[in-house]
Amino acid sequence: MKVIIAIIAFTLLGCNAVKESSNYTITKIEQGKDGQTLYLKDGQNKIFTTVISIPNGNFIKVEEGDKIQIETKEILETEPPIIISKSIKVID
Repeated sequence: MKVIIAIIAFTLLGCNAVKESSNYTITKIEQGKDGQTLYLKDGQNKIFTTVISIPNGNFIKVEEGDKIQIETKEILETEPPIIISKSIKVID
């Protein structure tokens, strides 16, 4: 029972619903089975990750060093935080 309560608390408190766009720089790309994990740095040098894939509907061609804008659906409070995106685009 304690485990179930802990899981529910983590689920409710461990993610933040966000509906905004933010800019990031891609510092590293890892190829996965169905997509890529992008390691990102924001303007305050905070590190994030996000997954892009065709099944998720958010795949775009990117390279390390690209600056991208992410329309955020939610941020999972892990280490590093995981951004769940609505859309991603490369910016200049």
